[in-house]
Amino acid sequence: MIFLVLSILSSASIYVVFKLIDRHRVFTFSAIVINYIVACLAGFFLSNSSPITFDVFTQNWMPIALLVGVMFIVMFYVIAKSTQKAGVAVTTVAVKMSVVFPITFSIWYDANDSINTLKLLGIFLALTSVFLTVYKKSGKSISSKAILLPAFLFIGMGVVDSFVKYAQSAYITGELASTFSTVVFAYALVVGLVILPFNKPAQKSIIKFKTWVLGALLGVANFGSIYFLLLALNHIDIKTGQQAMGSVVFGINNIGIVVLSVIIGFLIYKERPSKINWLGIALSGVSIAVLATS
Repeated sequence: MIFLVLSILSSASIYVVFKLIDRHRVFTFSAIVINYIVACLAGFFLSNSSPITFDVFTQNWMPIALLVGVMFIVMFYVIAKSTQKAGVAVTTVAVKMSVVFPITFSIWYDANDSINTLKLLGIFLALTSVFLTVYKKSGKSISSKAILLPAFLFIGMGVVDSFVKYAQSAYITGELASTFSTVVFAYALVVGLVILPFNKPAQKSIIKFKTWVLGALLGVANFGSIYFLLLALNHIDIKTGQQAMGSVVFGINNIGIVVLSVIIGFLIYKERPSKINWLGIALSGVSIAVLATS
C-alpha cells in the first residue's frame, strides 16, 4: 500500500508543478525536456541493485519501453492541445476515464487478476466517482474536430497504461522497476531533444534558471509516478502470498490521483469544487473500500 500511496502523491505532484509552470510563465515544452533529463538521472541513481549497462538494449522489454517512452511525450503534447481546443474539463475526463483500458487488460491478461461481482461494483463506482469528481460545466460548445483530441487521449493514455501493465506482468520485477522507468524516460528525452531545435521559444526558455528548477521538480514527480506504480503492481501480500491485482491497483491509483488533485486545488489554489465534485470525492472513498476488499 505504501508504494501505491507514493505513486498517487507523485502523480498529484505533477499537477501542482504544472500549475507552478503556468504561474511562473515557463515554456511548458522546455520544462518537459528537463523533466526527462532529471527522471533519467533519478532512475540511474536508483538502479544500484540492477545497474544499467549496454546489455539493457538486448532485453525483451526494450521495444515496449521504446513505445511507451515515445507515447509519453506525444501524450503530453496532445494533453496541451486538447486543453486549448476542447477545454480542461473534457480533457481531464478523457485522461482519467482511460483507466478502464488497463483495468480490463489486467483482468484479461494477468493470471493473478480475476473478476467478481464485488470488483465489478468497485470498478463501476470508481469510474462514476472519477467522472463526478472532475466534471465541470462548460459554456462553450466543442466542435466535432476538437472532440477528436480528447478521444485520442482516452485511447492513447489507456494504451500506455496497458503496455506498462503488460511489461510489468511479463518482464519487470521489482528490481527492474527503476531500470525500466529510466529507459522509458530516456526514449522520451531523445524525442524531446530531436524536437527542441525546431522550437525557438523552447530554446530560449530552456536556458533560464526557473525552467530548470521547475523542470527538475516535474522530473522527480514524473519518475516517482511510474516507478512506484510498478512497485505497487509487483507487491506481494505477506499474509496471502499473492501479487497485487492490476485492476485494483489501477483503480485505486486513478481515484487517489483525481481526489488528491482536487483537494490540492481547493486548499492551495482556492479552486471551488461543485456539489457534484464533492459527491464524486465521497463516492471515491466507497469505491476504494470496495476495490480494496474485492
